[in-house]
Amino acid sequence: MRTDLRSGLALVALAGSLAATPLRAQDALTRVGPKTQVRSVEFEFEDKSTLDEEQLRQKIALSGQGSMVGLRRFFGFLPFVPPVGSHPFDPLEMARDAVRLRHYYQRSGFPKADVDYDARYEAKPDVVEVTYRIAEGPPLEVDTLVFAGDSGPLAVPDSLKRGWRRFTRSVRKEADRAGEDERRALADTTVRWFRAHGYPFAGAKTIARVDSAANRASLTVEVAPGPRERVRRIEVTGNATIPEREIVRQLAVRAGDWYDARALEEARQRLTEMDIVRIAGVDVPRDSASDSGAVVMLHIAENPEHIVKGEAGYLSSGGLTSQATWTDRSWLRGLRTLTVGATAQTGVAALENPAEELYRLNVTAFQPYVGDRRISAAGGPFVEYRNDLRDRSWAVGFEGSLVWAPAPLRSLSLGYSISHRRVYDYGLGADLPPSQYLPLLNLATPTAAGALERTRNASTITLEGSYGRLDRIANPRKGYVLRPRIETTLPGFNTSEYLLLDLGATFYLPVTKTVGVTIRGGAGRIYPRGNSLDSLGFESPFVSLLRLRDVTFAAGGTRDVRGWGSLLLGPKIPQVQLEHQGDSTVAIAERYTPVGGLARLLGSVELHFPMPLMGDQFQPYVFYDGGRVWTPDSRFALNAGDIDEDKFYQAVGVGIGYETVVGAIQVALGYKLNPSPLDRRSPQDVLDALRSGTPLDAAPTSSSRRFHLHFSIGATF
Repeated sequence: MRTDLRSGLALVALAGSLAATPLRAQDALTRVGPKTQVRSVEFEFEDKSTLDEEQLRQKIALSGQGSMVGLRRFFGFLPFVPPVGSHPFDPLEMARDAVRLRHYYQRSGFPKADVDYDARYEAKPDVVEVTYRIAEGPPLEVDTLVFAGDSGPLAVPDSLKRGWRRFTRSVRKEADRAGEDERRALADTTVRWFRAHGYPFAGAKTIARVDSAANRASLTVEVAPGPRERVRRIEVTGNATIPEREIVRQLAVRAGDWYDARALEEARQRLTEMDIVRIAGVDVPRDSASDSGAVVMLHIAENPEHIVKGEAGYLSSGGLTSQATWTDRSWLRGLRTLTVGATAQTGVAALENPAEELYRLNVTAFQPYVGDRRISAAGGPFVEYRNDLRDRSWAVGFEGSLVWAPAPLRSLSLGYSISHRRVYDYGLGADLPPSQYLPLLNLATPTAAGALERTRNASTITLEGSYGRLDRIANPRKGYVLRPRIETTLPGFNTSEYLLLDLGATFYLPVTKTVGVTIRGGAGRIYPRGNSLDSLGFESPFVSLLRLRDVTFAAGGTRDVRGWGSLLLGPKIPQVQLEHQGDSTVAIAERYTPVGGLARLLGSVELHFPMPLMGDQFQPYVFYDGGRVWTPDSRFALNAGDIDEDKFYQAVGVGIGYETVVGAIQVALGYKLNPSPLDRRSPQDVLDALRSGTPLDAAPTSSSRRFHLHFSIGATF
């Protein structure tokens, strides 16, 4: 059906027109009934498309069933399959939609836009495919743009003239289309500028003089700035728990300063990030203004003082994971907080065997104001037990940081950590010391192997920062984030000493409106020094690297180079268990343990795209990951042949994420493109080859070892 409806037609004439002109269809329109459904709603553009298609869909009433209707109905009992729902077809509503779209285009600066519609009916499934055909026409372009006062020429103080010229140049440069929404946005932007420069009651409107023949418009922004006011005082209400002085000092504006709505809004947002603050609002009553300034009213609504929270998740390498926290949101009667947290990564139901376990208890105090509203401090003691690829150990210590954060994604942090760790097993297996383990694999003699301490002390200082810009913090589509880090040990307490340099970067690049690319990269280098160099030449380099195991680089895992298990890209050795079988002891290896390296290079590219069968909560993607872990310092070189594994290894794969009420479900399958000799062989076969002194090439390989499944549910800690 094709009809050109003009906005002045009455509804009766509209209905008559629809009845007189049949729909162009595969089957006769006479069979359309109250149960007829809309299969799809599409847009066709005669020349180009300027406005966002998702915005167009929000302006119309008809909606389509979407794709794969049969499959969605069949699997509709599954919670993650979006229902088909009811999408009734109404010819009158279709015609009204055309009018709505035309008006929307005209308001958006396309006065000659034309919208028609076309419907295609199929009798057997009783569905209609609706297409809106849009010719947006030439845009109403901005010819001139001037700013004027509401009662004469617009005057700004001499101190603001430079900033005002910079503002007007920027606005004129960006003004291209003179639609109603654009004119309203132009007035709003002008008001925001004045209110950020001392005019709390500024107002503005945009007047357009349109030349229809030339399709151009002359715009005048008429500004009523009102009086320029200083802040006479700041009054706080609703603060039952928080002292007023702690709230006021979070503001960038003080009594006596010019009124600045932008700074006050930033302060309001900063306050709402505090645990104790539920809502914060800023107001300047007009009747409070006088010759001596205006009063800023800050309204606060507080949260309960104490809160208990719990989270649960699942990680393929760590099994069921949970975290519980108790927080005093107004510790010592202020904006500071005190949090007691407990984490349990149990290893239960983990996909990897043995599973990685972690139990941690920590107390953290947070102080939001340390001499400046942009500087905060946090820190506290911790105790933890871990049983993972690195070791099986207990540790106690303290962690603290001082953070300067002038803006979101722009921060600089100075951290300090001190810990004492008791190691029961270095992950070599069966609690074997290097003097027994390395000779077992023919990697060193007992006398040359060296020894590892059962206690490790660490005292480090870290400087790290972040700098970036994202279109949105949660689920960004465009922007970048850079994260540099420098860490070094302090003298006098450390078992090992080093300097660590690391840089990570993430870039988000939109390809289309629904397809995006995420690029991640990272590079790092460790420079051992001090007592980390004392035993070089007298012990195996395996032992020298294991001394630095808490900081040596590794790669692989769910959030790293997929295709490899957690930390298992790069140098690794079989983890040995000794079993008694009759009168003999047999060495068994079911997994590898990482050796790590002093340098790391990582890269990843993900392509995200929509999933036709599923809803927007699904986030499928394909990826390419690559990484290299190696030791460029010849003094630490393993010189162990295939075990060195210092190449750049690569993997590809597919994955999907799904948002649920308990957090995100992530599933990814990686495939190793260039696996190492150990990657293609089982730990037991490698152990047998090393013990017997036979070449690894003689050990059997398995193509299934090229694949690795990564799975997680909810938060991981």
